[in-house]
Amino acid sequence: MELAEPPRPTDRLAGRVVPYWMLVDGITSLLLAVGLWAFARPWLADNWRHWSPGLDYALLGVSGGLLAMAAVMPTLSYARWRYGFLGDLLLMRYGVVFVEERAVPVRRMQHVDLMRGPVERLFGLATLVVFTAGNEGSAFRVPGLPLERATELRDRIVQMRGDGRL
Repeated sequence: MELAEPPRPTDRLAGRVVPYWMLVDGITSLLLAVGLWAFARPWLADNWRHWSPGLDYALLGVSGGLLAMAAVMPTLSYARWRYGFLGDLLLMRYGVVFVEERAVPVRRMQHVDLMRGPVERLFGLATLVVFTAGNEGSAFRVPGLPLERATELRDRIVQMRGDGRL
C-alpha cells in the first residue's frame, strides 16, 4: 500500500522579495565584512602570535563568502518558499539547506500581526506574523507578501477564528 503524498502549499511570495532580501542581506554582510577587517583582524594580528598572511587570505575568503551568500541565498530561498491554506490549515514550506514544512491549524492561532519596516515599505511588502499556542515555534512569519495579500490573509485568519468583524 502506497502512502498518499502530503498536501503541499502552492502560493508564492512576491518576486520583489528577492531584491529586498539581497539589499538587506548585502548590507548586513558588508557590515560584518567591514567589522572583520576593521576590528577583528587588527586585534587578532596583534594578540595572536600565530597570525600569518595566509590567515589574511582566509579572512578575505570568509568576507567574500558572506557577500556571495547575500547575492545567492535570496534567489534560492524565494524558489523554495511556499504557503497556502488547506481547509483550516495554514501550510508553509521553506528552507534551502534545511527544509521546514509547517501545517498550523487556525484554531491554534492566538493572534496575527502585519509588520512593515521602512525597507519593506519601500518594496511594497509586508510580513504576516502569526502567534500560536505552545512553546516550540510559537510564532512564525510569512515574509515577502504584497501588502494587499498580507492584509487578505490576516483578515481570513481573523474571520476563520470568529474573533471579530472586518
